[in-house]
Formats: sequence, C-alpha cells, structure tokens
Amino acid sequence: MKKQGNNSRILQGTIILLSFAVFVWIYGAPKTETLESINQKRIEDTRDELAKQIRQIKESLDPVLVRKLNGFETLYATSQGRTKVQFLDSIIRFWDVQMRPAISAIYFEEKAHLTQDLSDKLEAGNRYTQIASFMEEQDKTWAYDKGLMLFEDILSFDPKNADARIGKGICMVESGRGIPMEGIQLIKQVLEDDPTNTRAILQLGHFSVLSGKFEKAIERYKQALAVDSSLHEALFYIGDGYAKAGEIDSARVYFTRFKALQKDETVIKELDAYMKDINI
Repeated sequence: MKKQGNNSRILQGTIILLSFAVFVWIYGAPKTETLESINQKRIEDTRDELAKQIRQIKESLDPVLVRKLNGFETLYATSQGRTKVQFLDSIIRFWDVQMRPAISAIYFEEKAHLTQDLSDKLEAGNRYTQIASFMEEQDKTWAYDKGLMLFEDILSFDPKNADARIGKGICMVESGRGIPMEGIQLIKQVLEDDPTNTRAILQLGHFSVLSGKFEKAIERYKQALAVDSSLHEALFYIGDGYAKAGEIDSARVYFTRFKALQKDETVIKELDAYMKDINI
C-alpha cells in the first residue's frame, strides 16, 4: 500500500515534485554557548544553506527562466511598499509554476513578514505544513517548526482563529516535538466551538488513520461528508479507510463514487493506479 502522502497527491490532482533538498539542523555547537545563541546560529546556518540551495536550483533552470527570475528579484530588491509585495508575488508564482513548493513557501513567509497580514501568515503556515507531507522524515520537523511559528504568531493577535489553531495542532502532532495529544485536543476544541468545521473533522480523521483507528477515521470522514455533501475528497478518504481496514468491497464503493465525480483525467489515472496497487 502506498503511503498516505500519495493520497493527498491524488486529491490535489497534481504530482508535486519536491526536489528541493532542505537543510539538516547543525547540533555541534560548543557547550559554552547559551541556548539562545545556539538557536541563532542554527537560524543563520539555515538561512545560508537555503540561499545556497536555491542558487543551485536556479543554475539548473533554462537560461530564459533564469533571466526572468533575475528580473523579478532585481525589481523586488529595488522597490518599496505595495510594489515590493507585487514583485515578491511574481517570484512566488514563478516557483509555483516550476513546481518547487518548498521555495515558494519560503518566499511566502517573507511576504507575510512584509505585509504583517494575518491571512498571509496563515497561507505561509499552511504551505509549510503541506510540503511537509512530501519531505523526508529528517526534513519534516523543519517545515512543521516553520508552520508552528507562523500559526502561533497569528494566535497571539487572534486567539480564536480556527484555521491557525488547526494548523498549530497539526504541527504539534506531526513534528514529533512536544505532546501530540495537546495538538489533537487543540483541534477538538475548534470542533467544540464549531461542530461544522469540516477541516477540523477531516484532520481528526487523518490522525485516527495514523494511529491505526480506521473505524474512527471512517466515522470522522462520514461526519464531514454529512456536514458538506460537496466535500468529494471525503469519499476518497472513506474508501481509503475501508481499504486500510481490509474492507475491500466497501472501499471499492467509495472509490467508485469519488471517481465518478472527477473531471480531471490526471486524478482519475492516479486513482486507478492507486486502486490497482492495493488490489481493488
């Protein structure tokens, strides 16, 4: 059976090619350094390493694309105010088109710092949590830590922001740091405040899958579908839950329902391949 990351790929309808190799934390700091100085050193090392890797990726691009990107970067560096943000948007779109979501996330975080807009911070945080699904295990923590900082920043201004609370909960569970149950409880609190929050419902379903509680996951996914019948991805999740639970006939029913609603041939082909791979 394929990893859960492939499920997300099916639902998005595109194959995200994440060839951007993220840095590895450096732990060899002298013991005489304070925690604050060690953290600062990691930040500086990370910034240098990321810049180096982005330069390497640029060098692999077609010269025409490099000239286009250089133009955006020059205009961004020399502009001010809203114009500066507009050119940063151009850089973000450029890397999105090149299917380099990790680089796009880094630049979107930069945009959030420039605008100080909570919606931009939320988008930046969500981008980090999304790319984490496609990263190697040793790199996931970096992405979740970046997302966590952004979500906590939002919550310092807007403590009841449901999306930021969900994002923070995801980071707490997935990063391997702290106590996962605290992250789950944070998302459950969102659901207590708003029982119709389908994002919270789906995420709790995903966590149930990760812990092997497939029946509970299916229950959550059906709950989300009952709240919003247009939430077609829930059909896929239900089918996948049944498949993982070994209930192949039920899995086939929901996969078929999901497939019938798809118009994108890429999604259909990916689903067919996935079903074949798990012998459905």
